[in-house]
Amino acid sequence: MPRRTEVNPVDLRPYELKRMERRLGGAATWGTWCEIGRIPPPPAEVRAAAGGGRLRPGFIRPHVLLGYLLVAPVILLGVAVPLAFALLGAALEAVHRAFSATARGTARHEKEQQREKESRHQEKEENDAAELTAHRLDETFDGDWSGRAGQLLLRWYGMSSYPRRLLLRTDTHLVIAGPRRRVATGSLRKSRVLERIPLEEVAVETPLPGRTTVNRLRFQDGSWLVLTRVQDEGLLGRLSF
Repeated sequence: MPRRTEVNPVDLRPYELKRMERRLGGAATWGTWCEIGRIPPPPAEVRAAAGGGRLRPGFIRPHVLLGYLLVAPVILLGVAVPLAFALLGAALEAVHRAFSATARGTARHEKEQQREKESRHQEKEENDAAELTAHRLDETFDGDWSGRAGQLLLRWYGMSSYPRRLLLRTDTHLVIAGPRRRVATGSLRKSRVLERIPLEEVAVETPLPGRTTVNRLRFQDGSWLVLTRVQDEGLLGRLSF
């Protein structure tokens, strides 16, 4: 029996890629949502030469933020009541356990286990951070503003103020796409192709095989930028590409 290929949850599904063929002018063989790290401030003359474009994603529009504020109390009320009952139940259980010798011993054992678990988690986080640093994956790009990666970053939020991008691979190009501006929940925005890069000029690298969501775009001139693949299925359903 053939072995079933595991699908990465951040990769787009075949039917999602199919929807994009008309706009791409061909079939996409792979795609994912991704985002970059914070763009460091470039030298003033470099930014001016690039047109002085924005270096940060756009903010949520005021009327959308107002909508969130109006809806938030209703959501909080729906969460607060069950949470209050849960906390009350936990408090009663804690009182009962405090007066039970057996329960006190169990509580001490559980606390020790929790401390060990937190210690292991912290150690893993430190090891992961050290691994990223060793491969320079905690940096946004290679640091050369004159390189292809640096020049792309200078245009990144000028092309679209939305913080995330669709990264798509066709037979001939790596395509970067996204909405024209920041998209809010419930908004319908048409996505568009922002950049087409011939495959012979760029490679998608996965420096750490165990962390496939952290990728690096390496250009022909040796420059590179780091992309983190993210899951954004709900947004894809609202975007007309």
